Amino acid sequence: MFSFRGLIAVFVAAGLLSVPMYFYWEFLTRGMRPPAATLTLNRLEQTGVPNFTLPTLAGESVSLDQFAGKVVLINVWATWCAPCVKEFPSLKRLVEKFGGRVVVLAVSYDRDVEDVRTFIRAFGGLPKSFVVVLDQKKITSDLLGTDVLPETYILTPQRKLIRKIAGETTWDDPLAQKFFSDLLD
Repeated sequence: MFSFRGLIAVFVAAGLLSVPMYFYWEFLTRGMRPPAATLTLNRLEQTGVPNFTLPTLAGESVSLDQFAGKVVLINVWATWCAPCVKEFPSLKRLVEKFGGRVVVLAVSYDRDVEDVRTFIRAFGGLPKSFVVVLDQKKITSDLLGTDVLPETYILTPQRKLIRKIAGETTWDDPLAQKFFSDLLD
């Protein structure tokens, strides 16, 4: 004969057993799924970096679309980041070496515009193909998956991601120059 109590007991037991089984399955499959950052990078390599617009220090809008047909380095940095400060001069020299064929879109996470202006003046200004924009709301962090500073994303002229570099880099060393020379040929 059908027992209502027995049915409830089965459902309660199944419910109690399903919780540990769920966590056990989560543990077993954790290594099978790539992290979210990896999925973001894979998407950017396949479909390209979507256009975004940010303000310059003068308040003008700059979008990624403006650099179509050029190799672009999106460098995410801040004036308070010691490795960012150390790598900044080599980025400037890289841009100067390639005479506008390589563009740096320097995305600053600084809150104070005057700090960034003072920082740039200390380097004697920047070439035209070195554009500094402000990202106080960190929209590029979500878009690109930025999690440390500095981070640089190298894009083809078609805006496909070819390399992400986390941390400080010497952009004007011979290997970097060869990389960009090969990329531009």
